[in-house]
Amino acid sequence: MDIYAMTDNALMQQIGKKLKERRIINRMKQTDLASASGVSVFTISAVENGKAPSMMVIIQLLRALGNLDYLNSFFEDRVPSPIAYAKLMEKNKLRQRVKKSSYPQTLQVAEPEW
Repeated sequence: MDIYAMTDNALMQQIGKKLKERRIINRMKQTDLASASGVSVFTISAVENGKAPSMMVIIQLLRALGNLDYLNSFFEDRVPSPIAYAKLMEKNKLRQRVKKSSYPQTLQVAEPEW
């Protein structure tokens, strides 16, 4: 499933469907999940039907279902590859200016004697 190709509404419906599957796998009724999470049965029903909940509701439901670890990838620190790191360091290099004292002295050419 390419989640990037999905619309926001389709993605919300998939999230609701997965939450419902997790609830059923845990052998919980909506009322059981409501008492375990502190979220109303009405809100749980709305989420399972693809309505957009707040992020807090998603967290409460995942915690009550024992699936809070689904959010782990969101908090992972990504380490750049060595090539990406080298490119980043190359971009951050400060250009050095040539100091005036390092310029060669101007040549003084004597006037020709004619």
